[in-house]
Amino acid sequence: MEWTFPFSYEMNKYIIVNATALDRSGALSILQQFVENIPQDNQKWLIFVSPDISLTNTNSNIWIEPIKGVKSMHKRLWWDAIGLKKWLNKHRVDATAAVSLQNTGFNVGKNVPTFIYYHQSIPFYSYNWSPFKGQERTFWFYKNIYPFFVKLFLKKNTKIFVQLNFIKEGFAKCFRHNEKLIEVYNPSVLCPKEVSGRKIQNSEELTLLYPAMPHFYKNHRIIDQALKSTDAKVSVLFTIPKQSFSDKRIHTIGIQSYDTICELYRTCDALLFPSYIETFGLPLLEAAMTGMPIIAADLPYAREALSGYEGVKFVPYNDPQAWAKAIDNLEKGKRYNPIDISKRSGWKELFESILEF
Repeated sequence: MEWTFPFSYEMNKYIIVNATALDRSGALSILQQFVENIPQDNQKWLIFVSPDISLTNTNSNIWIEPIKGVKSMHKRLWWDAIGLKKWLNKHRVDATAAVSLQNTGFNVGKNVPTFIYYHQSIPFYSYNWSPFKGQERTFWFYKNIYPFFVKLFLKKNTKIFVQLNFIKEGFAKCFRHNEKLIEVYNPSVLCPKEVSGRKIQNSEELTLLYPAMPHFYKNHRIIDQALKSTDAKVSVLFTIPKQSFSDKRIHTIGIQSYDTICELYRTCDALLFPSYIETFGLPLLEAAMTGMPIIAADLPYAREALSGYEGVKFVPYNDPQAWAKAIDNLEKGKRYNPIDISKRSGWKELFESILEF
C-alpha cells in the first residue's frame, strides 16, 4: 500500500529520526522516552522504527513509520547509507534535521544538522575479549569493529547526546570528537512506586537484591565467591532463571515485572550491583530513590550515577573479599535520604538542544 502523509505535501518538512534497531530492553526504553517527551508544537517529526514494536503516540506532530527488512547488520548499513535517503526522496520529504537514536548516523545529504544519541559503552572499556569465545564474541565486535560504523556518518559538527560524563569522555577520545559537541542528558528515572508498603521483617536475616540479566559481565559469580568469606545471615535474590550457585544463601527468582522489582526495592535490605559493564546502571538510581543501601562496583558509571548519594559503598568489582566485608557491614532495616536527581539535565534540555538549529 502506498504511504501517504497525514499532512499536506506543501508542508513536508520533518525532523527525521532513525530508530529501526531499537526493539528491546534499554534501547526500546530510550525510544519510548524520546517519543513521550517530544514537544507538542508545530515542529513535525518522522520516526522510522522496527515493525516488531508498538508505540503509543497521541501527538499530531509525530508520524511513526515501521520499516521492514533492515534488522541484519548489512541491511541496516544499506538503510543508513542509501535506503533512508531514497525513501525520503520517493515521498518528497525534506529533512530539516537528522537524529539517530541508535549510536550510528545516517545519510540525509549535506547541510542537514545531525544528532546522535549514543548509548554503547563497550568501546570505552579497557577489557579485551576474544572473537573465538562464544560469550565474548559480541563484545569483541562492539569494541573492535563497531567503531568503524559509528565513524561512517559522523560529521565534525554532529552533536552527540550521552547519558553520563564517562561516556562523553570515552566518545571524545575514541572518535576524536569535539567535547563541546557532546552533551550529557540523563534518561527518565521514575521513583519506584510503593506497591504494598515496606515490610519490616522480624528475622535477623538480611535480604539482598541484585536485579540483572544473566550476562557474564553482570558478575553474579563475585557475589557467590564473596559469600564463601562471610557467615552473614543473608538471603541473596538474583532475578535470573534457575541456576546453580555454590552458596545456598543465593536464590534465583527469575525475571520479575517492574512492579515486583519496585516492591523489592522497598522490602529488601540492600542492593548489590557488581556489574562491570554499564552505560547507565538504571537500578542504581531506582534503588537510591527509595533510600536503599547499595553496594556497587567501584567504576565510573556507578560513581557518576550515584553522585551525592550517601547510602552507597563502592568496592572493586573483582575483589570477593571486599564484597564480603561490605556485606558484613550492612545493617538490618537501614535507610538513607533518597537521592535527588531533579536538577540533572534530561529530555527537556535535550530537545531544546535539537531545536536550536
